[in-house]
Amino acid sequence: MAEAVRGGPKLPGRLREVSRLLSRRFGRPGACGHEIDPIRNLVLTILSQNTTDANRDRAYDHLVKRYPTLPELAAARPSELEEAIRTGGLAKAKAKSILGALARIKEEGGGYSLDFLRGMPLPRARAYLTSLPGVGVKTANILLLFSFGLPAFPVDTHILRVTKRLGLVPAAATLAKAALSLEPHVATGDHVPLHLNLIRLGREVCRPRNPLCAVCPLLSVCPEGARNTKGKVCRP
Repeated sequence: MAEAVRGGPKLPGRLREVSRLLSRRFGRPGACGHEIDPIRNLVLTILSQNTTDANRDRAYDHLVKRYPTLPELAAARPSELEEAIRTGGLAKAKAKSILGALARIKEEGGGYSLDFLRGMPLPRARAYLTSLPGVGVKTANILLLFSFGLPAFPVDTHILRVTKRLGLVPAAATLAKAALSLEPHVATGDHVPLHLNLIRLGREVCRPRNPLCAVCPLLSVCPEGARNTKGKVCRP
């Protein structure tokens, strides 16, 4: 297991097997729902931080209704933007990040567009995005994968939990460190389905408490699952 955690030759093979088993259970989902303007996807992703999808979507809907265009959003008063996105939580911090990111993009690019990232090498594009206020590796990778089709691999709390239990990343790994260590070893074309399927697994099966190891599609490749089900009858 240590070899795989360090990114040795076994890691790409293990990730391919994980992806195969998840696809057999859940299918191979695509990027449906994320084909929106990259700037708006950036705003949406900032709103998604530390909240549920439902609260994120409510906050985004309120924001769009109040500020239909990006120039209107960029010119918003911080207190008014906070009120518009309050349902998403952490409104003060998120409003500051959104307005700060839009101001930087406008100042440096002359408009509200991230099209200059197209064709840019992945590390350079990620470095630019993470230089924006409130944008970490997870937020940057979501944008790069879903808006630009780059082979970035976003890791959220569900994926981090699952990959730690699988022994694919060290127990002390952070979201950012896990993403950067796994990303180079994900097979071409697997970044979107593996990302989405790991999230689904984490929500439905590999839960924080009382994981359903006996019915997990990854039981055959999971050291923790093997320990949890040792001596128990496993039913599909």
